[in-house]
Amino acid sequence: MGESTSAEQARTTVDDPLTSLPTLERPLGRFPRARAVAAGIGTGLLTGGVLLALYSWFGATTRSVSVTLAQSGRFASVTGVLGAVVLAIVVAAWFAGRRRTIDLWNSQHAWELRASGAVVLAIVFLVGMSWKQHLPSSYSVIRAKYPYFAQLPTAVGAIALVGVGAILALLLTIHMGLARTVSRRILTTAIAAGLVVSAGVAVAAVRAGDDSGNIDHLTVAEAPIAPVPSRITAEAYRLQLPPTNERRKSAGRQVLAAGTGFAVVSIDGVRAYDGATGEPRWHYLREPQSGQRVLWPDLGATFATADRSVLITRWFGEDTTLRIAFDAVTGRILWTSDDHNDYTADYPDVPSWLISAANATDVLVETDNEITGYDPRTAARRWKVTLPTTGCTPDKGKTLASDRAVYRLYRCGESTRRLFAIDTANGTLLGTRDFPTRNSPSVSLLANTLHIIWFQHEDRGTYYLLVDRADQLTTTPIRTDGSPFAADLQGPEVLVAVPDPEGPPNSRYAGITTTDSTDVQRIPDMTPGYSDIDGHYFLTDDIVDLNLGSTPNLSIRDRRTMLPTRMIPIANPCRPGLAQPMLTPTSSAVLVVCQNNEAIGGATLDIIGFR
Repeated sequence: MGESTSAEQARTTVDDPLTSLPTLERPLGRFPRARAVAAGIGTGLLTGGVLLALYSWFGATTRSVSVTLAQSGRFASVTGVLGAVVLAIVVAAWFAGRRRTIDLWNSQHAWELRASGAVVLAIVFLVGMSWKQHLPSSYSVIRAKYPYFAQLPTAVGAIALVGVGAILALLLTIHMGLARTVSRRILTTAIAAGLVVSAGVAVAAVRAGDDSGNIDHLTVAEAPIAPVPSRITAEAYRLQLPPTNERRKSAGRQVLAAGTGFAVVSIDGVRAYDGATGEPRWHYLREPQSGQRVLWPDLGATFATADRSVLITRWFGEDTTLRIAFDAVTGRILWTSDDHNDYTADYPDVPSWLISAANATDVLVETDNEITGYDPRTAARRWKVTLPTTGCTPDKGKTLASDRAVYRLYRCGESTRRLFAIDTANGTLLGTRDFPTRNSPSVSLLANTLHIIWFQHEDRGTYYLLVDRADQLTTTPIRTDGSPFAADLQGPEVLVAVPDPEGPPNSRYAGITTTDSTDVQRIPDMTPGYSDIDGHYFLTDDIVDLNLGSTPNLSIRDRRTMLPTRMIPIANPCRPGLAQPMLTPTSSAVLVVCQNNEAIGGATLDIIGFR
């Protein structure tokens, strides 16, 4: 009976087709070729995504944004690293699958599970990181509040390509035998298709990060910079620039001499005009595609170099600032603070401040104890000086620069202020002078002449100096009488308002003095001015005096005799009680500028050119 049972078992095991040994072969499943083609496309997407992530990480333009927002550089680096790992796994899967002749349920499948698990972890990590750092909402905020930059959209594009590519590649890693179901030609075509899609995404991402789409930039040809006219005779042109109609950020418009004429800086950018004709020349305007202004000039912080050939602007917005240097004649951009140059590289970790020096020949940067001069056209360092300031601390905001010298004020002890004078040509220390005062002196520039006022507690007196040559800082006489209100750009003559002992109480008369003398010559029939109102200017032959009576006019005086020689009537373009006209000398013309109060809306900027 035992033998019969054994024979029956043997027969059943070997001969019965309904009962066979379990096979180790793993079937490919449904639509293996279509899945392989999809995995090939995914491989192309992965490759393109990794390349785009590396470009975003190392080559794309970037910008600092608030730390509360997603940081595009971090996403680019993580996507590049994870994408490269996933791509390596997928490439290995293609080679492993094509080497097989049969798929088995053994260690091959265990390797497939581990590879697929790694790919899934990479996908989950990218999705989790994007969710945790609010990438979709941050993208919208950054695009609305910051100038466009390429790193953000390219990083997002790389995430999309790597994510989609990894999902498609899972079809291969979960069953690598799919690799041998397609020929090399079909696989190459599938990968190429993925690369083509990646290229399209990359192009779209780079274009989305191109800020030039928000900029209207017109440049013109070179032209000579003419000097300020030696005399003026009549009105040559009149401009009335329309209102900006942006009351929220309305702070007027800045008009300054630059290039072949003058530049007008407003909320939307910079416009340059010819001084001889008043005709527009070049402009650089930001016109945001989103409809929301994200970057605008810092009005009052724009200045031109002493020769008026370079215009330095400062732009600011949400958590960002930008310096742009223009060729003031052509409008061409010379450099920006986003470039890599000496100006941007010298003080990465040290607090430093650019000096808004309208009369200086160099771009000047100060730290607590150093001043550095840069070529305004290239931002290359020209000179650096370390000041002997042991025991002293700088008076913030008390650094001024003429075309001859940089003046910097320090507090040295409780009752002493020390003024340093540095040559702008080479950074040489020209001299120092101490002032016995506990309070911070007031410093200002009248053309190229330094005006410094201080109060002495000992005798309760107010004193001042006028310095137009830094090498005479230690010998310039101390003054007590008069209030200077205008100075010759070349020096040494200065107009002062002096109390009139023969007139009514608080009356004053206008006089002229020099920086090396305290003698004052009275000027007949000139109304004294104020230092904060540009109403007087020294020409080569004449002095121009802007009179604002019932019949506004320009009174022209001969510099030799100080007597009026002619009068040029002007129609007062300012709204009564709302604005103050001022004189602005430029190439080929002297301007009367009326900055109406733009905060009320509908206010124009009126400019009259006299030649």
